Amino acid sequence: MVDANMKWNADESIRRARAFQPYDLTWLEEPTIPDDVAGHARIAREGGVPIATGENLRTLWEFKQMIAAGGVSYPEPDVTNCGGVTVFMKVAHLAEAHNLAVTSHGAHDITVHLLAACPNRSYLETHGFGLDRYIADPMTLVAGCATAVDRPGHGIRFDWKRLDGVRC
Repeated sequence: MVDANMKWNADESIRRARAFQPYDLTWLEEPTIPDDVAGHARIAREGGVPIATGENLRTLWEFKQMIAAGGVSYPEPDVTNCGGVTVFMKVAHLAEAHNLAVTSHGAHDITVHLLAACPNRSYLETHGFGLDRYIADPMTLVAGCATAVDRPGHGIRFDWKRLDGVRC
């Protein structure tokens, strides 16, 4: 997996994607800006490597456009900025309807539960933006695998003592 973090335009992304072909990437992530749907479609079509994108998409409509254009191989919603759990799951179902595997971005303590509910899940990106220190039982990885905790709802219990001194 390679993450370009929106660094290149479509032409540069295609050139670099082609250079990565011999390495059999799982995906090239965010090769260009999220607004460039046509560019993503060109990169996917001409670059020859799978594309993961979506962590900076904010609505179901944006995912629908990207998927319909053929600009993504692995839709990557971020539950904290795509509209929450409901939209995350709608994106996952939309991806499933297009025979695409869904992945995630950030907030892994929540998205581990969401991906567990998706038959078309692929990879769980694990980083919580430093929130782990405020969670009583943060998610752990064992032999590269994550397991969702067996508690109702999102499963997160906050460490209220650590949160006590936090100022926003």
